[in-house]
Amino acid sequence: MATSTTKGRSSRTRSTYGSWAGFSYGGSPSSYGTYGSTSKKYGKTSTRKSGTSGGATAYKSCCNKFEQKIQSYKTLCAQAQGTSGSYNRPTPGTLNTFANWINKGAIVQTCSPQQVARWARAANKNFNPKNPTPTACKTVLAKKFGRTTIKAVARCANGSFMVATTPTVNGRTFHFPH
Repeated sequence: MATSTTKGRSSRTRSTYGSWAGFSYGGSPSSYGTYGSTSKKYGKTSTRKSGTSGGATAYKSCCNKFEQKIQSYKTLCAQAQGTSGSYNRPTPGTLNTFANWINKGAIVQTCSPQQVARWARAANKNFNPKNPTPTACKTVLAKKFGRTTIKAVARCANGSFMVATTPTVNGRTFHFPH
């Protein structure tokens, strides 16, 4: 580190050691563009080609997550389209809230008021199927599937409910049973 003295004071200047020029992201520049990787473990050297490790099955879980997010965003988009005078249409704020839940990993599913009424009868909960509210629907669904599973509930433009849920429950993919 360089120091300089000015009128009895010493000031330190920033050294070039450890600066941004010293950082290397992703390996040395000489390794850029090489095919595959080489690793050494317990004295054995192995070379793995990037195109052959795992095949299509390595991407299966990623693709499933992407497809779930795409379907959830399509559900939100369907609520924003249509006639502007729809009584049941969710507000833009509600759609943004659901989009934030999707970004956090939730999926959006739809559920009919009749199905919620059946689950309410099974759980001995008060639910008015003639004039259901999203709050009453969330209460019934949280009782049936657990509070941590149900994230948010809103009314859809077609009269059903859209529900933000966790993608898995107890290690299994979660979808409303019909």
